[in-house]
Amino acid sequence: MEGIIAWIKGVYEKLSNIADEVLPSINDMFEWFQDAFDWFVDFLMDFPKWVFNEVCQGIVEFFEALPVPSFFASASNAFSGIPPSVVFFADAFQIGPGITMVLLAFLFRFIIRRIPIIG
Repeated sequence: MEGIIAWIKGVYEKLSNIADEVLPSINDMFEWFQDAFDWFVDFLMDFPKWVFNEVCQGIVEFFEALPVPSFFASASNAFSGIPPSVVFFADAFQIGPGITMVLLAFLFRFIIRRIPIIG
């Protein structure tokens, strides 16, 4: 009976030693899978942000590449000939911001109509 118990203890110790050597490797493998999954989730979360950033930078570079029309330079000379009394009332009625809003609305409508899906 002592021999059987000793044999079982020996087998148990050998299996325990094998498990002690194999389990860290399995644990490392699952940690690697977890890191790979975390990287994939981060990629899926960051990819749309990257695409949006690149599209926005492309739009900005497109508008920066457009040349300034020549009539913009002569517009300041046209406004310098307005008498001070007209300037006073134009300032009181907020004509400048109103014109800015209207022109920006036209520009926004122009840009929106260039988008194929929306315009």
